[in-house]
Amino acid sequence: MTVEVLSKTRVGGAKGGYYLRVKHASTSTKTDMIFGLYIPSSNPSPPVLYWLSGLTCDESNFSTKAGSRAFDAAEREGIAIVVPDTSPRGDDVPNVDSYDLGQGAGFYVDSTEEPYKANYQMYSYITKELPALLKEEYKLDGPKSVTGHSMGGHGALTIALTDPTSWVSVSAFAPICNPTKCPWGEKAFTSYLGSVDAGKPHDATCLLESRGTPIVEYDDILIDQGTDDQFLKEQLKPEALEAAAY
Repeated sequence: MTVEVLSKTRVGGAKGGYYLRVKHASTSTKTDMIFGLYIPSSNPSPPVLYWLSGLTCDESNFSTKAGSRAFDAAEREGIAIVVPDTSPRGDDVPNVDSYDLGQGAGFYVDSTEEPYKANYQMYSYITKELPALLKEEYKLDGPKSVTGHSMGGHGALTIALTDPTSWVSVSAFAPICNPTKCPWGEKAFTSYLGSVDAGKPHDATCLLESRGTPIVEYDDILIDQGTDDQFLKEQLKPEALEAAAY
């Protein structure tokens, strides 16, 4: 596997851990992918927190916006943080002139439709390829947690609810909770999967409604949602997820 460290920066002071930007050739997306990785100095075998970013973001947003506070907290707790990109990228990767579809908007699904299916395999990338790479290259094989914001919150919830035995915890910030019932999700699922109905296995509310039994792996799932969010009513719909959880 070809892995290139683009940069390596010590963060959190002289005794802090390192933040790496890593590029590798992805077998899932058939493109080069870049991810960020914080490795704490305080724990040689850390658990790994996956942060999934939202629409228009790439792997740099988390380190830019959360930055030192996040890495300081991760150092204190002895946690590694991995920050993947939100989609494949490149001149040959299908794209549209829209912030909510195409590059920067992979929606954490495996596309089945042209022209996207050759590259937009983000579910497999996050759940299979990236964990295997982290284990092989960085010996990161500890317990995994997943969280994210907006589209990334949607990804975190659906990934964990689909396979709760693989993730020890899940949380989300302002997630898209019911994407089969909102414009962002309807557009993405129709384009990537062929129909809105095909997106139900990637809708956190639908996943809870279809289970019929409690998810015993998680005592709690924390969702942090601002009440003045401009997308709250039309796009995010946390009330649907809350109703499905009870």
